[in-house]
This record gives sequence, C-alpha cells and structure tokens, in this order.
Amino acid sequence: MEIGGLKRNDFEVWVPFGEEGDPAKVLIRYVSRSQIQEIRKKATVTSYTRQHQKEEQFDGLKADVLLGRAAVGGWKGFTMEDKDYLYSPENCDFLMKEWPEFARFVNNVCVDLQALQDEEAKQMAKNSSRTSGSD
Repeated sequence: MEIGGLKRNDFEVWVPFGEEGDPAKVLIRYVSRSQIQEIRKKATVTSYTRQHQKEEQFDGLKADVLLGRAAVGGWKGFTMEDKDYLYSPENCDFLMKEWPEFARFVNNVCVDLQALQDEEAKQMAKNSSRTSGSD
C-alpha cells in the first residue's frame, strides 16, 4: 500500500459527491490523525463545577465546522435557488452544520488515505487517456 500521501501536506483530490448521474465534486484534503486529535481538542469545552471537578463536553457541531475548514478546499456543482453555490469558508461552515449527508461525507472521506489515492489514480488515468494519442 502506498503511503506517500501521509507526507504531503497539500494532498487533495476532487471527489464525486451526490447522485451517480450528476454528482457534484468536492476538493477534499487528507486530514491526518494528529490533525483530527487537534480538532477534537478545540471542540471540547472544559468547565469546572462548584466542587472544582473538571467537566469536558465535546461539541460535535463545532468539530464538524473545524473539520470542514481543514478538509474542504472547494466544490463544483452545488446550487441554491438555481444559482451556483460558490465555495467559501462560511458556506462550508453552513453546509457542515445544516446538511448531515455532506458532513458525513467529509468526515468519512478526508481521513481515508487509500480512497483519496484511489480517486487520484482514477482521475490521472482518465486524464492520461484523454491526452494519449494526441501528439
């Protein structure tokens, strides 16, 4: 298994999302285990009770927003009210909070190095078949 993507801080791939016939594409960056742990830490609120006991509460919605910021680099094919819904960090935050399927997709794909590398290889093969023979 090729693990070279682990060393690439900029490893990102356009991944199809949505319906088979007309999928949107999302530019997904690989998010490492250490980055996931950092996101979990940032999404955990620590408080103390009157008895000076430490309480930690994980905010899943905040974690999704932080993961979206780390993992999503752009998208193509999303529309809202018949207009292109352009990528911005704020629009990504909105989708991560309000669209469970999108948040689940980002959560699952951004940590799957093998799936990202497979998608990259598929795209490279597709692109080379388009350009081969056109010398």
